[in-house]
Amino acid sequence: MTTIKEMAKALQPETVALRRDLHAHPELGLQEFRTTKKIASIMDRLGIPYRLTEPTGLIADIRGTGGGSRRCVLLRADLDALNIQEETGLPFASETPGMMHACGHDTHAAMLAGAAGILNQMRDRFAGTVRLVFQPAEETGKGALLMIDQGAADGVDMGMALHIYSGWPTGVMKLRRGYAAASTDAFTIKVTGQGCHGAGPHQGADPIYAAAAIIQQLQTMVSREFPPTDPVVVSVCHITGGDRFNVIPGSVEMEGTCRAFSRDIWERLPGVMERIVSHTAAALRCTAEVSFDRVTQPLSCSPEAAGILEGSIRKIIDDESQCGEAPIQMGGEDFAAFGSRFPIVLVQLGADGGAPMHNSRVNFDEEAFVNGTACYAQFAIDALAYLNG
Repeated sequence: MTTIKEMAKALQPETVALRRDLHAHPELGLQEFRTTKKIASIMDRLGIPYRLTEPTGLIADIRGTGGGSRRCVLLRADLDALNIQEETGLPFASETPGMMHACGHDTHAAMLAGAAGILNQMRDRFAGTVRLVFQPAEETGKGALLMIDQGAADGVDMGMALHIYSGWPTGVMKLRRGYAAASTDAFTIKVTGQGCHGAGPHQGADPIYAAAAIIQQLQTMVSREFPPTDPVVVSVCHITGGDRFNVIPGSVEMEGTCRAFSRDIWERLPGVMERIVSHTAAALRCTAEVSFDRVTQPLSCSPEAAGILEGSIRKIIDDESQCGEAPIQMGGEDFAAFGSRFPIVLVQLGADGGAPMHNSRVNFDEEAFVNGTACYAQFAIDALAYLNG
């Protein structure tokens, strides 16, 4: 009997061709119209029923014929690109100025499309439904919730997503049990004081000085507000204020990000920040307003789903050294939103990209696609077998 890994190898030319096509034509979040149309054409060719989501994206269901079952496993790939000018020099480099698939979402879509071909051929070997979610707008953290609102999570029992990673050897696959990606929050702080001449700061209320004090005090969130065993990051990354070297301005604006793994900490962050910011500003005769944008939730991998995935990986890797535990990291992943509806797991696939993620020169090794394509399909079959008892 042909193995899933062998089927993925046979489909590799098609997977690579699709990836290169998508790579040459990147589209930003909620603008993935060409990408969606391309994926839809593949579903049409395979005879897999699907529906389009608004404004972009696609949900397809492959129903097994190996027995009656209402169980459903979800596989997700994201579609959007980044505002980065590509500098790889590849023959299939981005044809759109200032836009690039530097996070590898083109590879995710291509591998899931390849897995769709495998699963469609294997419908008599599983009972239940495999739901394929080609999701827009992961980079903005809005796409997963958008798909959930349009029914992507309805009736699903378990889900898996894959993310390519340029920093590991090609074909290596790593996962974690428990927290695997941090929450992602964006905040804006406006500090208002009273402008005056720089030679007489006592005649006004200096918002720049207050902003500096706020930046320092915000780090007490990390060191004094939350348990030291639970990682928290608070970073102010952008400050604007003032027009002249000798004029204290009337206001200053700051932007930054907060990251955390604990859902309890994530829920408490806005209130703690508002208290520290407002009281620090008041002590320096200023006022401050905080606005919080909740981009992604913390992503926690279900031990149950992770156990199934680890077994799936071991069926497709060439040697044991290709399977490992992913390191803890503070990046965000909006697949986390699905985790509030059913158990999920995330696997990272090494592809030796020669440059960091989100870099203008990153070039993912296409040989990794065989393992990624096979992993999507193998997990779906193994998870359905587990759920069906």
